[in-house]
Amino acid sequence: MFYAFQLGHQPKISLAEIKTVFLSKKIDFTIKTTQQNYLIIQTKKKLNSTELIKQLGGTIKICSEIKSDKNNFLKSIKEHLFNVQPEGKIQFSFPDKKMGLEIKKELKNNGRSARYIEPKNSATIIHNHLIEKKGDLNIIAEHLFMTEAVQQFEEMSQRDYDRPGIDDKSGMLPPKLAKIMINLALSQNIDYKKNLLDPFCGSGTILTEAAVMGYQNLYGSDISEKAITDTKKNLDWIIKNYNLKNIQYHLNQINVIKLSQSLDNNSLDLIITEPYLGKPLHGNESNVYLTKQSEELKNLYLQAFEQFQKILKPNGIIVIAIPQFKTKSDWIKIDCIDKIKNIGFEIIPFNNENYLLYHRPNQHLGRGIWRFKKI
Repeated sequence: MFYAFQLGHQPKISLAEIKTVFLSKKIDFTIKTTQQNYLIIQTKKKLNSTELIKQLGGTIKICSEIKSDKNNFLKSIKEHLFNVQPEGKIQFSFPDKKMGLEIKKELKNNGRSARYIEPKNSATIIHNHLIEKKGDLNIIAEHLFMTEAVQQFEEMSQRDYDRPGIDDKSGMLPPKLAKIMINLALSQNIDYKKNLLDPFCGSGTILTEAAVMGYQNLYGSDISEKAITDTKKNLDWIIKNYNLKNIQYHLNQINVIKLSQSLDNNSLDLIITEPYLGKPLHGNESNVYLTKQSEELKNLYLQAFEQFQKILKPNGIIVIAIPQFKTKSDWIKIDCIDKIKNIGFEIIPFNNENYLLYHRPNQHLGRGIWRFKKI
C-alpha cells in the first residue's frame, strides 16, 4: 500500500520523527519519494492513520492511495466519488482549482450535483467533514490519494493558549515541537511508564504533551518558582481535561546544576528538554554579544550534563534543543558537543546528521535538536 505524509514546515525533522515512530512500532516501510512536501512510502500492512496522526507532531495529514487509472485520473476520481458518496450532493476538495472545477463539471454531466471545496488549510477539510466523506483528494507522484487523517491542530492550539499557566516573558516551546522531541526519544521497546524528566520545565509544555501521549511518571524541575507553579497548574488542567489516569508527577524548584541533590543516581530513563536559550534577541545584537551569550550558555549546559550523567540510567536518552544564533552571514553555535561526549555521552544521529535544525527564516534563534545516549 502507498501512503502520503504531508510534512510540516521543518520536513527533515518531520521525516526523522516518522522514522523513529515507525521503528518503535515495528512498522515496515519503504520510502519511495518526496514530492510537493509529501513523503511517499509503501507498506505491506494497512496503517492506522487516525492513531498515527495523534502521535506525530510534525505531520499535517496522512493520505492513502486510491487505485486509479494513471492515464485517466479524472475517470478514477469520478468513480471513487460515486462509490463513497452514492447519494445526495457530492462534496470534495482538490488542490488544483482548475481540475477541481473540471471534476465538478464531469460529475454534473453524469447526473450528480457536486460542491467543490478549495482546500485552503486543514480547517477546511475538518469543518467540511471531508475525511468522513472520503472526499479530500490529491495526485502526488503519479498516485491518487485520499486524506485519512489530519493533525489535531485545534486541540494543540487549546493546549497551547487555553492552559491556565502561561509565561509570555519566557520563550514558549510549541506543543508540536515538544511532541516531536518526545517521539525522537522512542526506542523499539516503548514503555510509557518510563521516568521522563524536563529539567528546564518552564510552563510544562513537554510534560503536558508527554502526559497526553501516555507517559505516566513525569518529573519536572526549574530554577523559577513561577515555572513550577505554572507547570503544576497545567498538569492538573491537562489531567482533568483529558481524563488521564495513573499519571504521577514530581516537581521541584531547583537549579539544574544541583539536580543530583534531589534525584537518585541512575534513576531516570529519559530527559527531554529545551533549556534556557539566553536573552530574547531582536536581530541587531553584535557578534561579540552573541559570542558572549554562547559562552555563558555553554557553561550552564556542561554543568547540566554533568548532573544528567549522574541521574540517568545507563543507555538513558536525552533529546535537547541547543540554540544557535543567526548573524547576517552565518550562525554562532555553542561549542559544547565534544565536552558533552567527554562527560559520558554519545550522539545518536538522525539520518546521518548529528542534529536537526528547527528554524524559521525570519527568526534570529535556531534550535538544534540533539539526541544523546549515556554510555
